Amino acid sequence: MSAIWRPSASTSLAVAVLASFLLLACGQTPNKVPDPTTNPDASTRTFAMGVSSLPAELTEESYSETFRLAASAGEVILIQRTPPWEELLGGAFSEETVLTTQRETALAEEHGLDIFVAIDPTDGTRQRNRLAGLPDDLLGAGFSDPDIHKALIDYARYIAETYRPKYLAFGVEMNGYQQHHPEDFERFVVIYHEAYEVVKEISPETLVFPTFQFEELQGRLPFQDPLPPQWHLISRFEPRLDVLAISTYPDVVFPSANEIPESYYAQLALYTNRPVAIAGMGYSSRPSEDISKAKAEEAQAAFLRRTLDNAQQLDMPFVVWFVSQDPSFTGESALDLGNSGLIQQNGTPKPAWDIWHTASLRPLQAVQPKP
Repeated sequence: MSAIWRPSASTSLAVAVLASFLLLACGQTPNKVPDPTTNPDASTRTFAMGVSSLPAELTEESYSETFRLAASAGEVILIQRTPPWEELLGGAFSEETVLTTQRETALAEEHGLDIFVAIDPTDGTRQRNRLAGLPDDLLGAGFSDPDIHKALIDYARYIAETYRPKYLAFGVEMNGYQQHHPEDFERFVVIYHEAYEVVKEISPETLVFPTFQFEELQGRLPFQDPLPPQWHLISRFEPRLDVLAISTYPDVVFPSANEIPESYYAQLALYTNRPVAIAGMGYSSRPSEDISKAKAEEAQAAFLRRTLDNAQQLDMPFVVWFVSQDPSFTGESALDLGNSGLIQQNGTPKPAWDIWHTASLRPLQAVQPKP
């Protein structure tokens, strides 16, 4: 998220390095999660379901387990990554990057998962006020820099050629960057439109879009100065916008799930005629002085149940719950990453996991947007 959560640079690097040394999963792992026995609802669902590849632990087994977990209750794996700037600027991808691609595509194929890649160029640990992970000689550069422009186009081309993703987010929570750099945001828009065409030439069936941080898009974040809504930014990506995709973490705004307005996600239809999708969501299950662990987990489950109902009502093409299992590591965060998973760190399913898994057992009859 923009001002809400993103793993620290060191955490992101650790996950990326881990991925490059993956061995295909085999056998049981310490945190393997049993499948619930709840019977599915007889009705179909219109939305594909997925989680991110963020593992519970920084081990090869845990990373591979995340793919298995995604496939046990859904169809999509989200791989979100900062561009490898130094490699892109140097004109060649490292062996590590190539191995990472090979392992991730192999894991997705092994488990029958559709790949969702999110190219994430801005720094979520700094409220998305700068580009993330730049080499020293480019610190402070923005999208106006011709080398940055070329690097992003080259990376979009690489992702399209090697991952052939079903979904590609070119830019994550870009409305956060616009709050800090409105002029440079417009330069990103230019790059986005160019990248869209490049991806479509290579992989016409890939759905391409940026993502918006939904609470910030509404001007609702409680730890920011009051800001006007940013609905006008959506149209900047037309006509090259296959899906209006958001990330959403409403527990930073609303004290309880019951306080989230009924039309909370339906309001998006007022600002677009594109399909609406959730590219990343979460809700903390951390107990407090006033809320027991059981009550906190029930609140998380209530939010998920309601959001899946909304996804069905709005014919969303996909929904992604960002953290599948509480991780043993955390980054800088205003979101409670360590308690936002559907499964506890020790592998015990939370009530929200039963809801997620039960929904996944309903036959999928998705109406996919036309690319």
